[in-house]
Amino acid sequence: MYFYVKKTEFYILNIFPYFVAKKYFLFVLYLAINSIFILKYSVRFEDIPVFVSVITYLAFFLFFYFIYQKAINFITNFKRIKFLLVVFSLIFFVFLVFINLKVDGLSLNTDRWSALEVLIKSVLNGKYPYDVLDHLGNTTSNLPGLFYIGLPFYLLGDVGFLQPFTFLLLSLFIIFSEIKNDKKVVVLFLILFSPAYYWEVIGKSDLMSNCILLLLFISYWQQKFQGKVFKRYYLLAFFVSLFVLTRGIVVIPLTLFLFSKYLKISIKSKIYFAFCFLFFLFLFSLPILINFPDFEFVKEHNPFNHQTAFASKFLTILSLILPFIFSSKVKKTSDIFLYSIYILGGLVFITFILNIIEEGFYNSIYGNLFDISYLSMILPFIFFYLLEKFKENSVNIKQTVK
Repeated sequence: MYFYVKKTEFYILNIFPYFVAKKYFLFVLYLAINSIFILKYSVRFEDIPVFVSVITYLAFFLFFYFIYQKAINFITNFKRIKFLLVVFSLIFFVFLVFINLKVDGLSLNTDRWSALEVLIKSVLNGKYPYDVLDHLGNTTSNLPGLFYIGLPFYLLGDVGFLQPFTFLLLSLFIIFSEIKNDKKVVVLFLILFSPAYYWEVIGKSDLMSNCILLLLFISYWQQKFQGKVFKRYYLLAFFVSLFVLTRGIVVIPLTLFLFSKYLKISIKSKIYFAFCFLFFLFLFSLPILINFPDFEFVKEHNPFNHQTAFASKFLTILSLILPFIFSSKVKKTSDIFLYSIYILGGLVFITFILNIIEEGFYNSIYGNLFDISYLSMILPFIFFYLLEKFKENSVNIKQTVK
């Protein structure tokens, strides 16, 4: 037994440092993103200086993380922890639904929810959606795939219900993952301690939920089929085409996930998958295509003009090329999420810094010359990277002990 323990300790000390370094880098990135949200929105508390709000948030984070470290053994050995986490998730789900019901979308200065509602209403009414104005007087940039994702919640009465549903799905996925209970608490803690996440919920935004649903799909599909992800190519093509038609950024993790594997399958399988992919792209886009106006009108009114407006064309093109290069380096599911963090983080933060240089820090943050909500789309990739690494490390330790 002593030999096994020492062998496991040797494995941890020699193999895990790379993960530990990345883990702390991701914690810093997580705190930086959330601190920017506090920096912007804490000005509404006039009696509290902004820097005090940021320091308080960081202090509370470190305090609760310190308590967690002290409680690891208790959490790990507590037999009913899974049951309690499920109950807590259900209660928090109801709390998020309550928030959505209490928040009046028309009072918000963000139009993510109304942009999605405009898309859904337009399609249901047989209208071309990309020249219809939302409640802030902007046109929607949502692609057809979001119509199908948002439709069930629109029919329930509020597209904002997407966020509570996604949280419940994610929390249950975490709770029933093959990792230690204390690691489940870590990932849930990061979600619940994120002001950026609450902004998404209160703002009825679909950005983070879109990313979470995509990463749930990638994680589940990789786990189910492992080295044979193209085994059910028609079903894979269905989901890939659906997600591709949500936001341009999803192409990054999907390319990292599939491209190198696609090159290795037979020519026959390549053709079958490509045909199914294009067919489903057409099928999902059909509600928009049947209401297609003339080309000159579409050239002026289309979702891509808005989606690519926040970043330079060079950075956008580079971020779409890099996944093809890095795809060959992907060996594990966690690699997909890590490289996505690097590429997306680089795209958003470089754009953010360039905007600060050009417009000034105050104008970029408080003058709404940069939409900081784009920073929040990095957070789901951090959650899933940690979750996958915890899974991989649990499997490696079990194999080492054997």
